[in-house]
Amino acid sequence: MAEKLSMRLKHSFRRPKHFVRRELKALNGGLTLICCCAGSGKTALLSQLADENKKSVCICAGAEDNSVRRFTSLLSEALPEAGITPDDGGYEAVSRLVSVLSKDLGRPLIIDDADVFTDSGASSMLRLLAQAALEYGFSMVTASRSVPSALLPFVMEGDAHLLGGDALRLSLDEAVSLARSIRKEASEENIRQLHSYTGGWCIAMSELLRTGIDDPDRAADCSLLQEYISGSILDGLDGDMRQFFLISALLQGDEELYRDGLGMQSAGVFRQRLVRMGIAGGNENFISYPQVLRHILSGILPAEQRNELMERASDHYISEKRFAEAVQLFEVSGNARAAERLLQLYGDKLLTNCEFELIGYCGRIIGSLTRVRSPEALGALAQYYYYNSDHEKMEQAFNLADSMFGKENRFSVLRKLYNGLIRYELKPALYSENVISAVNWLSSNGLQLPFLYSRERDILSHIMNSRDDSTGEDKLSVRRFGSLRLTAGERHTEIQCRTKRSAEIIAYILENGGKPVARDELLSALWQEDMPANAVAMLHNMIYHLRRELSAYGMENIISYKNRFYTLDTDMIEDADREIFEVCQVVQSGRAEELIKHEELLKSYWGSYLGSIDSPWANEKREYYDRCYVSACTMLAGHYREEGRLDDAVAMLKNAYRLDPYSEQLVYEMLSCYSASGKPDKAKSCYEEFCARLDAEFGTRPGKWLRNHFFSCFSDEAYQKEDAYDR
Repeated sequence: MAEKLSMRLKHSFRRPKHFVRRELKALNGGLTLICCCAGSGKTALLSQLADENKKSVCICAGAEDNSVRRFTSLLSEALPEAGITPDDGGYEAVSRLVSVLSKDLGRPLIIDDADVFTDSGASSMLRLLAQAALEYGFSMVTASRSVPSALLPFVMEGDAHLLGGDALRLSLDEAVSLARSIRKEASEENIRQLHSYTGGWCIAMSELLRTGIDDPDRAADCSLLQEYISGSILDGLDGDMRQFFLISALLQGDEELYRDGLGMQSAGVFRQRLVRMGIAGGNENFISYPQVLRHILSGILPAEQRNELMERASDHYISEKRFAEAVQLFEVSGNARAAERLLQLYGDKLLTNCEFELIGYCGRIIGSLTRVRSPEALGALAQYYYYNSDHEKMEQAFNLADSMFGKENRFSVLRKLYNGLIRYELKPALYSENVISAVNWLSSNGLQLPFLYSRERDILSHIMNSRDDSTGEDKLSVRRFGSLRLTAGERHTEIQCRTKRSAEIIAYILENGGKPVARDELLSALWQEDMPANAVAMLHNMIYHLRRELSAYGMENIISYKNRFYTLDTDMIEDADREIFEVCQVVQSGRAEELIKHEELLKSYWGSYLGSIDSPWANEKREYYDRCYVSACTMLAGHYREEGRLDDAVAMLKNAYRLDPYSEQLVYEMLSCYSASGKPDKAKSCYEEFCARLDAEFGTRPGKWLRNHFFSCFSDEAYQKEDAYDR
């Protein structure tokens, strides 16, 4: 009885209780390999294939079948009419089987768990069967967790059709069908949430639906998934790969982190294997996992090792100035000291780039500390609190930072400046003096003004312009968008610099907020890799001639030099591009309504940042301000559209599109505006122009989602002509 049951199991595939049929193409002969991790639904797929072809020859292999004799017995039992006997050799058994299958090409050979055949003789039989399927034209389908070594040559030579984990993940529609068979009361929102949480992984969807709990994390904790993953996936990985799987699920980073930050030199190989098995997703450099896997695996690594990994990964990201990724790790690990260290080392850079959200994340994590030891971190947090209009916390943070010094310092001065501007209207005379004193101290120490909202900037401008001791001296006007242009005097006479690098000196120091810049840093910025032997002398010579040009306007001391550092007197500078920087701050804050007062500026491109300077430092900033312009136009277009000003919205989108002509999102927005305003011809012209550009530049076409959106703008009759338009 037991023997008969064993034979039946060897030649049938156990269909899951809740079975979802897949859309499958008919088998047309040849070799198909299904390779993915446990729980992906490969056995269910084989069951469906067998159901669709009742004449199929089915084999479900086990570890005990890893020999020529056992493989021969499996073939004999699966196809009795072939006349195979256990005493036949591997080649003879394969020949008898092939003689039957080649006469009836509609009779596929289906083998589950084919990777158990590692014995040299059994492996040779598997290879012979695959070769015969290709030569005689019958279908052979194998399923396994990894590509069997006997079938690797067929995959590498392109003779086998390989289906990985991606192909077996449940689509949203299939997930809905599965959910309805397990829990009829499950809502569409809950199903969609579970599908996203599991990444369409079959076994996880089934198990979480079975728990009947709608919260995914709680459902995962109450399920048997941890035991399943430990027994069916982790146990099948060797030591190093298992360790990489656990670490990468915890950190979910790129190969640079694993290779350089954690010293895992085989990360690339492991990543490819895990992606191929369907355990992970990602691209050529990055690896990612469904949230359910990350949640379940998070507790497997010991806490001490987990904290050490988080610390090393955080240090790597901080050293590479990848602050957003470091902060994400802080949120996972609660590493408050690392968050404090980030603000201590790079708080000024984050403030300069207006990355207040990242500073705020660090602040919430640092909140768990009983005492913050870094005044620089406190200073950055104080400016974040000002940005967030929490003046009480701003005062507290500045007070803590100030208490670490025994004399006037940057933090006491910034506190004086902010308080003076915020409270100016209460006692103008008193707070004017405080503001002027703070500004003078910052200037004399080569420090730039902190972030200020428009209200405080206007108050500061009013105070500085109405000073009793104002001398009315000329200022150097600096325009940085388009070609770099320096002008001075009532007639805005252009300063004639001997070389482009002379003006670049002003631009570079100004970009650093006028703060002292080391001579070596300035030399590297000006010449990069082609630095001349007499670079220092050339630098001094350029600054000498620049000072001589500016001496006619009383600004010969605008650049000072002390202890190998150059400082720019920002009090002598008039920023001609102030409004552009205001727009960039508004974009960072996401308040589209504040862009209305900048409509005139955005009606045309404000020009390439330092367009006349070709330096890596300038190129990086140029890309940033171009992105700000595109974002500002897009945000203002969205505001116009909400107000029904569709033509104005299109005009703004066109401005952004001229700068980013390959953006499908911008084309999507323009198509929506044209459709809403009843201009299908405009929509068609816009879409065809975009298609032509993509075809000419990249030999490709828009994504399916954009094509579908385009056809949705037309009538059903027009939609039926998709092939004509979508060529």
